[in-house]
Amino acid sequence: MEKEKKVTLKDIASSLNVSINTVSHALRDLDDISEKEKDRIRKEAIRLGYASKKFDLRYLKKYSVCLIFDSFLNPYFAYMGERLRLKLNDKGFDIVVLNTNEYSKVDENIIKKCINRKIDAIISFNEIEEKAIELSKINNIEIILIGRISTSNIVSFFYTDDLKGGELAATFLFKKKEHKLIYLYEPNSESSYRREEGFLKVVWENNIDYKLIDSNDIDKIEQAIKDGYRGIFFYNDEVLSRIIQKNPNFLKQLRKCTIVGYDNTLGRLGYNHRFASIDFDYDKIASEAIDFLFKKLYLKQKNLCLQRKYDVYLTLNEN
Repeated sequence: MEKEKKVTLKDIASSLNVSINTVSHALRDLDDISEKEKDRIRKEAIRLGYASKKFDLRYLKKYSVCLIFDSFLNPYFAYMGERLRLKLNDKGFDIVVLNTNEYSKVDENIIKKCINRKIDAIISFNEIEEKAIELSKINNIEIILIGRISTSNIVSFFYTDDLKGGELAATFLFKKKEHKLIYLYEPNSESSYRREEGFLKVVWENNIDYKLIDSNDIDKIEQAIKDGYRGIFFYNDEVLSRIIQKNPNFLKQLRKCTIVGYDNTLGRLGYNHRFASIDFDYDKIASEAIDFLFKKLYLKQKNLCLQRKYDVYLTLNEN
């Protein structure tokens, strides 16, 4: 019986009319090869039946990734979640979705659900409790946070420059001649405190009158506007949307104000009011987070741990 011929790097290179060195670098995910070329070479390697003991080729094993968030009502989760979904599909991951209670952290019960579903990695929009992180580590579940920071040295996170966002918001309001400002914070979010820090830096430097108000306290917000606080920085665009939905008459009061949100989701939805929002590159965050996860799982670079901060900018919506 004739022995089956083993596929080599040379076979892949010949099939694609590239050098053996190019094939080798692509299969080791080196940075000198473009992602598009890596993808082409990996697919051809799989088609020809190439196998290496050094790493798992894409699609040879399906890894499962669980996306965790707390609400379908927040359009930020929809925008970022869709970009993550597309990147996960492109890299050959299976996707599972779980949700926490609104504004709550990921706890051990969520991790146990992931264990039962044989999840390999978690991508969470919510903060994760320390015991949940420990349980994930014991069960070899990788964790990535999106938009959040962790103090754990085994959790990777990809987040926007919230402090700068707060500074941009307060500076914009001040330049618009608003001298009585409000920051509507989210009490259960660590990212809210970072945005608050940037906001306070500017108001203190310029001796601006300000109030910090819980975004859920509609009565205090309305009273502050009546008292002349007309420059408002919302923790995110979803807070603005939520307040208007709960009290439609509030929109009339907001038309007297200068508004800055965060995430620019309402701008993308064509919200019919002139306002500013802090924006950033959704696609870049999703792409780099999933590329990182691919290296961790498929290419077995287990010791990787990454904390990456992304720049933000202010967008003015003129609708």
